[in-house]
Amino acid sequence: MVLIADSAVQLSPETLDELGVGVVEYPMFLNGEPYPASIRMSRAEKDELRRLLKDKDNKVTTSGLREEDLVALYERHKGERILSLHQSSRASSATAAVVRKIVSERKDLDVTFLDSWHLTGAYSALVLDTALAIRAGLSYEEVIARFESARAATRHLGVVYDLFYLHRTGRIGLAKAVFGSAMKIIAILSSSEEPGVLKSIGKVKNHVQANQRFASIVKEDMEARGARRLSAVISVIGPHEEEAEHLKRAVEGLGYEAAITLSYTNHSNMAHAGPDFYDIGYIAHID
Repeated sequence: MVLIADSAVQLSPETLDELGVGVVEYPMFLNGEPYPASIRMSRAEKDELRRLLKDKDNKVTTSGLREEDLVALYERHKGERILSLHQSSRASSATAAVVRKIVSERKDLDVTFLDSWHLTGAYSALVLDTALAIRAGLSYEEVIARFESARAATRHLGVVYDLFYLHRTGRIGLAKAVFGSAMKIIAILSSSEEPGVLKSIGKVKNHVQANQRFASIVKEDMEARGARRLSAVISVIGPHEEEAEHLKRAVEGLGYEAAITLSYTNHSNMAHAGPDFYDIGYIAHID
């Protein structure tokens, strides 16, 4: 059994290689032209992409996964049972349509499409958990049951600093961007209540306030579920690693058994969240 993910996953290539996770790349475009982005980009290459994102004259976009790329990767594992796990189909309906088309038409490939429902850090937490289940030797039925249980207990929270980037990409109005920047407001976001749909859950003045709010949400969620263990992925871009580390310590300080991976973001997320953010996706485990 093999797990396939897409480049929205916020895990390092070394971690993905160790777990045996195959990755299909989302195509990226700079001002309409293909941009050489890859899950294996170096830190310097990611920072160069970040510089391009910060330039208001540039437009960086992604498109859905290409059918030929998915088929090529699936065919490398022909004869094996393939779990193809992707970020929320609500956020990438084109990708979901392509995977379902392949599943329907290529009966020679044993592919199961898994919709994570979630975005970025939360999607990544599910990829990590599912990969660990496969490596532990669980059966197909056990892996699917574990995935479905984990998906229902997965949450996503994040901080976005560059409001003008969100305005340029049509996510907020100009007035909000100007006002928020002038007031030095930091937007805190979540896609927990409606998985796959990122919404504002408040505004704070600094990362300490944001992380306190996030830790409080995690604690409330854990208590409501009767969970004593959590696994999480924190991703970050820009000069915010100290803030991301602070969030990691805040969650660890809640006293639960916690396995938290912190990664410098992969490229696919940057075109959507912008050049300055950090986020956390976590699973509240009841086992």
